[in-house]
Amino acid sequence: MAQSAIAWEQLTPAQQSILAPLEEDWNSFPPQRQQNVLRGIERWQQLSPEQRQQLQERMQQWRERPADQRSQIRERFDRFRDLPPEEQRALRQRFRDFQGLSEAEREKLREEFRNRRPPPGARGFPPSRGRPPGGRPPFPSPDGLPPSDGLPPPPRGAN
Repeated sequence: MAQSAIAWEQLTPAQQSILAPLEEDWNSFPPQRQQNVLRGIERWQQLSPEQRQQLQERMQQWRERPADQRSQIRERFDRFRDLPPEEQRALRQRFRDFQGLSEAEREKLREEFRNRRPPPGARGFPPSRGRPPGGRPPFPSPDGLPPSDGLPPPPRGAN
């Protein structure tokens, strides 16, 4: 069933106060986007002041990233979301394990990953192209950070 748009005037005064920067554009948003924004407000209101501060800092960091990096992160997130749930869980666990390592151990793994050579005859593929022929998708880090800040891909044969 299609959702109907919510006019600015139908929002509560509290919602209008929070959404004041969007007032001019609100009525032009598709209904689904309006609903997503309203759900976001509900979640925001349930956060502690410390959580709100952390979220604001992360949003600022996101805005400061170059557009091409934000696009790359979105693509990685989309590829992660397309993985089967079991692979998502395994990847999250590997990331938690990686985060549990010391900084020196993480840097050593990063360096090993950067210096890896593809096996003879292997063909590379651009990250935005998705799965290589007959292979696994490139693995994003769960938080969308570039590869130098995440885990190396799984060892060959770990399919």
